[in-house]
Amino acid sequence: MKKPQLRWGVLSCARIAQKEVIPAIQSSQTGAVVAIASRNQELAHTVAETHQIPMVSSSYEDLIRLDSVDAVYIPLPNHLHVQWASLALEAGKHVLCEKPLGLNEQDVLLLDGVSKQYPNLTVAEAFMYKYHSQWRSANEMVIGGEIGELRHVHVHFSYDNKDPNNIRNNLEYGGGALMDIGCYGVSVARWFYRDEPLRVSARMKRDPRFKTDVLSTILLDFAQGSATIVCGTQMQRFQHVSLVGIHGRISIPSPFNIPPDAEPTLEIQHDLETNRLKMPAVNQFSSQCDAFSQVVQKGTNPLNSISDAVKNMRVIDACFHSAEINAWVSIS
Repeated sequence: MKKPQLRWGVLSCARIAQKEVIPAIQSSQTGAVVAIASRNQELAHTVAETHQIPMVSSSYEDLIRLDSVDAVYIPLPNHLHVQWASLALEAGKHVLCEKPLGLNEQDVLLLDGVSKQYPNLTVAEAFMYKYHSQWRSANEMVIGGEIGELRHVHVHFSYDNKDPNNIRNNLEYGGGALMDIGCYGVSVARWFYRDEPLRVSARMKRDPRFKTDVLSTILLDFAQGSATIVCGTQMQRFQHVSLVGIHGRISIPSPFNIPPDAEPTLEIQHDLETNRLKMPAVNQFSSQCDAFSQVVQKGTNPLNSISDAVKNMRVIDACFHSAEINAWVSIS
């Protein structure tokens, strides 16, 4: 039996926690979930029994005060991220929080200010995709010049969810396509260009009932090239990423929700020739957990730091502003 370096507490029984993150932590090399908190005690006990979690707390407050917990995973609705991440830091816990880290740039800057008071604690935004082998390989190829200088990034991410009771359709809670899944596209473009966009142009279609964006189309203008992001919450479920350089193209057909036992395939095109490179199966959530543990142990900066979250949120804010005024918005 492994000896965990990091003992995790989980705030809420959110679906992503139950289906993805808790099993991933339990199967990781460095972590174990030792406590879970929920206002629904019956559900919490069921989840604890299913995943062999030894302790159930009746409140989030009780969990973050536990001496047996080193780090807290926060899969709460977006509008609660900064509040509970801040309280967890004040209780002496490391924090891994679901994306987006806040509702806007100012929100994340508030958390950044709190985190600076606790320099020995780690805060990271849970963009799990960066820890999968297919993304690491694609990143290495772009850096290594496999497709020449990068000129365009395209990200499509969509699903169909018209449930009025789903938090993703609640504007007050930070719902909508851009906040829920478009944030991946912004992250991808910034990561591969290793730069910030100069300006953005966005168009949005909003649901008349929810007032959330259900279809957002975004153009990011970088010094080196461009990026387009299409995200939707009321259309066919589909994901795809393309990275196009002056000498080739890399396509990622299953970019974000790849099952942990699946062996994804990268498509590399040069002129008219396309090669398919099969990648090893990886549980990207387990890899994220192990990487987080290493950062905590070494005291280094996480891949998805608060400073990176601030920059990602700055672009997202600019997208909303661009859609509102129907014009390009500069990123300052």
